[in-house]
Amino acid sequence: MRAFVTGAGGLIGTNLVHELVARGVAVRAMVRRARSIRGVRDVDVDLCVGDVLDPPEVLAGSMRGCDLLFHVATPFAYSGIDQGDLERTATVGTRNALTAAAKAGVRRVVVTSSSVVFGSSAEPSLRDETSVAGTEFVEPGYVRAKVKQAELALTDGATLGLEVVLVCPTMSLGYPTTTLGPSNAIVVAYLSDPLRMTYPGGCNLVSVHDIARGHWLAAERGEPGQCYLLGSENLHWHEIHALIAELCGVERPAIEINHAAAYLAATYEELRAQLQRREPVTTRTQARMIGRYYWYSHARARELGYAPRPARAALAEACACLAASTHVSRAIRATMSLHPDVHAARTSALHTWS
Repeated sequence: MRAFVTGAGGLIGTNLVHELVARGVAVRAMVRRARSIRGVRDVDVDLCVGDVLDPPEVLAGSMRGCDLLFHVATPFAYSGIDQGDLERTATVGTRNALTAAAKAGVRRVVVTSSSVVFGSSAEPSLRDETSVAGTEFVEPGYVRAKVKQAELALTDGATLGLEVVLVCPTMSLGYPTTTLGPSNAIVVAYLSDPLRMTYPGGCNLVSVHDIARGHWLAAERGEPGQCYLLGSENLHWHEIHALIAELCGVERPAIEINHAAAYLAATYEELRAQLQRREPVTTRTQARMIGRYYWYSHARARELGYAPRPARAALAEACACLAASTHVSRAIRATMSLHPDVHAARTSALHTWS
């Protein structure tokens, strides 16, 4: 069996490539730039450079001979990318990938969507694949782009005669990571905050390694035209921040701030990041989401055999990766005392990615 993976240089794409290779699947991995191959350069894969915005005829040439398409290539970002470019990649890029698959004779397609397409709640309640985003809260542009992508993927897939399955990951934490990304930034944002603030609301955290396995299960057992939420534990933000504090050996949350204070803090962080020419660890867009509950059920995916590890394990993996990265300053690193679980995760990471 041969699989084609778009977005192979990203966090999910890289882990998916490793998962497929470990299962004996031959992989053709597409990245946008040659420098994006860091996570897969030491793996036995067929690498190609391309873009999902390339014409379908060009993409089809790269896909020929493949049995499966994993379409992962849509940026996960709340800042630093033009909304028009984001929507174009999510919609036109997905249409191009599906059209190319049909031209190349690929019939089975797994599209990486997002849990946020099912909306969020004002109260701590679970959402599933039957949920729809309400009108009482306007979700950020990234969410709207993913909603359009999901709708287009299912519609175009049916029109083209493809077996399209959607997987919808929650906040995916782990390694390896060259850019920070909103998920792993959860850890950096807390470590960088001298006031140790937390806030209302919550989200679902999951290890990116479990997300990669979930992609394979969807390809192997998923029902065409169906969506599968891939997550793990639903936690309040104060629980998440307390876990980060424990794993990194820093102070626990001391202050719970409201929406207005979070927005001001995010504004300051964006300005500081701009001056320092780096990615902000939190944004005003994300601050708008504070107080909402992005809690989801993965019961449907469980029927495929999906069994994720606890959120603590996902956070330990993220802390292990980030503690030795340039995303955490030397001054902050000096204040940390890593938990044995983080050291164990680091050892596992060195074994897996060396």
